[in-house]
Amino acid sequence: MKRTKLVLGMAVAAMFLLFSGTAAHAQYDTTTSTTTPGDIPTVTVVRGESVDVSGTDCAPGSDVTITLDDGTVLGTAVADAAGSFVESITIPANTALGEHLITATCGEHQQYLRVNVLGESVNNVVSGGTALPRTGSSNTAPLVGIGAGALVLGAAFVYGSRRPRTA
Repeated sequence: MKRTKLVLGMAVAAMFLLFSGTAAHAQYDTTTSTTTPGDIPTVTVVRGESVDVSGTDCAPGSDVTITLDDGTVLGTAVADAAGSFVESITIPANTALGEHLITATCGEHQQYLRVNVLGESVNNVVSGGTALPRTGSSNTAPLVGIGAGALVLGAAFVYGSRRPRTA
């Protein structure tokens, strides 16, 4: 009798431990900084298409020069009172296909935008700061816990039923 109570007590404790935990969730950063070379957003465009280049942290009123990686000046902007700028630039029609780096320079401060230039028309897709779409269930931990608890409880019942009975 003591052994059965011990096994059932262990089964209840195991179920408690399984159900008391919480699911771990991945943390996605949905913002993209254009100021660091390691975290550069990417835009896919076609030659001759316009792209908005924006940035922050410039000195208020400073001139911003926007250049392609081959040195071609694509445009200039002026930072507003908050040090932000937005400028619409056009990718030259003679730009080589493939990936290029656009640099916005204001003083000593540089900000980047990676541009993938294609030869055919596509929708403008930004892939630098968006989270991947979620598919499937977002919280399977309770189902796993219920299954594990049922398995432990079933093992306890099987163990208890196979024990020799004494009169």
